Amino acid sequence: MHWSSKYIGRPYVLGDADCARLLSDVRVEQFGLPVPSIVDVDRAQSRLGRAGQVDDLVHEYGAPTDSPKDGDAVLMICAGRPSHVGVYCLVDGDPCVLHAMQNAGMVVLHKIRELNRCFLKIEGYYSWK
Repeated sequence: MHWSSKYIGRPYVLGDADCARLLSDVRVEQFGLPVPSIVDVDRAQSRLGRAGQVDDLVHEYGAPTDSPKDGDAVLMICAGRPSHVGVYCLVDGDPCVLHAMQNAGMVVLHKIRELNRCFLKIEGYYSWK
C-alpha cells in the first residue's frame, strides 16, 4: 500500500486540512523534512488573495525541478492562475498528485495525466530549498 492512501478521503477543512496544510503535513509526517515555520497562508483572505500567497510561498521556498520525486510540491493552475498545491507521488509507476480539493470536500489522488478532467493544469514541480 502506498503512503498516500492514509490521506485519501480526509475531509477538506479550510486552514486545517486544505491544500497548503496537506503539503506541510505530508512533508513532515511521511518524509521527516522540515517545513519553514513561517510558511502559512492567511485563510481569512479572499480566494484570489490565498492563490497569490500559495504561489508566492511555493516560489520563495521551493526550487523548481524537472525530475520530481515523492513529496515534492506540485503547483497547479486553476481558473487561470497558480492557486492550488499538492504533493507529487509515484503510485504503481504512475505520476500522481495528492491534494485536498475544496470542491471535492476531501483529499484525493489523481494521476497527473488526468488532472485536466478537474480543470487543473501543472504550473511546475518544486522541492524545498
